[in-house]
Amino acid sequence: MIKICLRAPRLIIACLPLIIAPFAVEAQGPYPVSDIPAVTSMDYLTLERPVPGDTALRILSPTLLELQRINRKPQNTSSVDSWNLINADGNFSAPPTSNFTVRVNGQVRGPVTQVGFKRRVLSAPLVNYDIRIENALYLQLADAVPAGAEVVVSDSSGNLWSGSTSFVARNHPLRYSPAIHVNQDGYMPGYRKKATVGYYLGNLGEMDIPLGKGFELVHATTGAVVFSGNLTVKPDVGFEINPMPYQKVYQADFSAFNTPGEYYLVVPGLGASLPFLIDEGVAMKFTRTYALGLYHQRSGAPNEMPFTRFTHGGGHTDPVAVPSDQSTFAFTWSVISNEAKKINSNNPPQIAPQLTEPSAQLFPFINQGPLDITRGHHDAGDYSKYTINSASLIHLLVFGVDSLPGVGELDNLGLPESSDGISDILQLAKWEADFLAQMQDADGGFYFLVYPRNRRYESNVLPDEADPQVVWPKTTAATASAVAALAEIASSPRFKAAYPDAAAHYMEVAEHGWDFLMEAIDTYGKAGSYQKITHYGDDFTHDDELAWAAAAMFAATGDQEIHATLKSWYDPEDTSTWRWGWWRAYMGYGNALRSYAFAVESGRLPLSALDANYLQKSKTELVAAGDAALNWSDQSAYGTSFPDNTKRVRSAGWYFSSGQAFDITVAHQIEPKAAYIDAVIANMDYEGGANPVNVAYLTGLGRKRPLEIVHQYAQNDRRKVPPSGIPQGNLQTGPIYTSAYGTVLRELSFPADNSWTAPYPLYDRWSDTFNVATEFVHLDQARSLVSLAFLAAKSPLKHQAWRSGELHITGLPETLQSGTEVSVGLSAPGFDLSQA
Repeated sequence: MIKICLRAPRLIIACLPLIIAPFAVEAQGPYPVSDIPAVTSMDYLTLERPVPGDTALRILSPTLLELQRINRKPQNTSSVDSWNLINADGNFSAPPTSNFTVRVNGQVRGPVTQVGFKRRVLSAPLVNYDIRIENALYLQLADAVPAGAEVVVSDSSGNLWSGSTSFVARNHPLRYSPAIHVNQDGYMPGYRKKATVGYYLGNLGEMDIPLGKGFELVHATTGAVVFSGNLTVKPDVGFEINPMPYQKVYQADFSAFNTPGEYYLVVPGLGASLPFLIDEGVAMKFTRTYALGLYHQRSGAPNEMPFTRFTHGGGHTDPVAVPSDQSTFAFTWSVISNEAKKINSNNPPQIAPQLTEPSAQLFPFINQGPLDITRGHHDAGDYSKYTINSASLIHLLVFGVDSLPGVGELDNLGLPESSDGISDILQLAKWEADFLAQMQDADGGFYFLVYPRNRRYESNVLPDEADPQVVWPKTTAATASAVAALAEIASSPRFKAAYPDAAAHYMEVAEHGWDFLMEAIDTYGKAGSYQKITHYGDDFTHDDELAWAAAAMFAATGDQEIHATLKSWYDPEDTSTWRWGWWRAYMGYGNALRSYAFAVESGRLPLSALDANYLQKSKTELVAAGDAALNWSDQSAYGTSFPDNTKRVRSAGWYFSSGQAFDITVAHQIEPKAAYIDAVIANMDYEGGANPVNVAYLTGLGRKRPLEIVHQYAQNDRRKVPPSGIPQGNLQTGPIYTSAYGTVLRELSFPADNSWTAPYPLYDRWSDTFNVATEFVHLDQARSLVSLAFLAAKSPLKHQAWRSGELHITGLPETLQSGTEVSVGLSAPGFDLSQA
């Protein structure tokens, strides 16, 4: 008997997503559900990955076929091993249309009138050289394929495939269509429910979608049509490319249908979407998955059952060294020096000495170590912990608890802290704050970072086998952010009620840090006290962190002298505080705006203590940031809040849809409107698979899941799938250079990503590869978590109790043979799985 864990939208037994194959039932409606063609490895919807030589035929529409083949580019060769259809000039060498014979139910049909092609790397693991390339040939037909007919395509020339290779498909009305994009984890009753329809055909451009037949919502068990509607065009706005991409994308709006169940969205002639749920638990499922992701980033404690199957021992619990001696810590100071010399040209010039050696420190180490620094969360895919990001993580979590209705009541997210009567999200913040308070030196300054002592990244070990660590020097940017975060959590009414002693301690630490800042500025001047180390905290030198520290300290204490300092340091209407001249409420300035704008609503200060004009300017700026993200969502064919400013430069990186929606959620608290909620859900849908490549960009969710993510645990764990709850960048410019592949992955794309005419469109550029431009930081998890928790708190699952149990697989033979189908049973004593 095997014991596993299960998570489901309505029921949490523990933590392991379980996918159960569909079962056949007798059709009771107009659509036959008993003989739907099974998905194959070529659909990339299971953990089985296609191998070179695999092929498939898709009937995209009655007059359009897609022939797929997986090939490879062997190491140290100049070309791919088959379907080598791109010439030296980068153009498609189209096979003659006469080479293709299409038989429908055994009879040769009208000629192929056009041939198109696209090619992109499907997967390429970082560790072992293994490039798998997905190729797609498109055949435009003169005659339509009838419904239900079998289609067979052959190559009379024998150049593309031999007689032993079969391209066969059946035109089943519920066959899976990659052109229909849905949130694979479902939709919530009473809220926006929209799918998108569109498909990219390589050098043929965008697929023509048959509008006349509209769309239908089909019950997945009975085949009955339960809702129907018209498709409406939803062209993308903002790309400056010829021709404009995503102009033939359409929306299917079924928001008016709210009956819970499992459904397909069908466009007659195109086929069906993946099955999806309408269920109250969808937002909670995303929220719990994000919370689990932060648990997987937890430092200083083990990850254990029943909360996760991605278990490991506690890591980074040994004392941390202080690099006061350059000769002893030569590697550390070499890295610090190199980073400090990378001056950000967008900033005012640094007038303080560059931090290249211990003697250059404006704020020398007082404590000589070793230091007891535990807890916190790993910052990103590596195991490091940055003070500035740590502080913002606390801000986001505490803001969610204090200022987003219902979020502070969620005590059922499936964490070790669940069901103890205290908000799970608040306890995630405390775990981080316990770490952050330990990062303070005796003079009140905060260390910049906890980092491996002798190398950049612990790339080949699990966290419980981690390297010896060292802190990096103190900076005013790190100190200001820590002061702000600790003041915020210390002054949170919910936190003070739950942890009065910890709140008092955090406030003492914050006040000591504030005194350090005031003395530093008195001694060196505001600009002269700033020393850069890395790009973290360097966007506006330390000015945004100082503004945030002042806002948080004022909100925590009501001190009018600090209030005056804040107003002298930061004007919310000052456009020079926008990142790149257009990104509002960015990093420390955004934290400062939220700290001040919600000081009253969060219960920290009475309205009379605030400056009414400054308060209005702060709220206006937060609403403007939310409106910008709302506008970006409206401009996107697929509803994701991708900035038009970034579209114009034709690049993307470190982009996370639900993280973008956080500003929309904040604006909704100031000016509630339905459009904000719709945009938050649109971003969640994109992340959940309603995107052109049908990829779920949050690990643990969806059917089509990335396996190769930028994450040291995932690279070293014995499990093939990465830990759940890790967001992957939703957009990327393209494959990056790596030591394993060089630039080969980028060069294999057709059409080329960097073409000035008709490049491979941006939303479609996904490959299951290691790409640092898709790496998250835990701030992305936190922005998404609290935004989606706001939705989850509106659902009936808000007060659902969390408990763990055992799920048993029964009927499993002692020995299994590869390729043999086995039927097994499930039992979960004490649990009702009917809604799982």
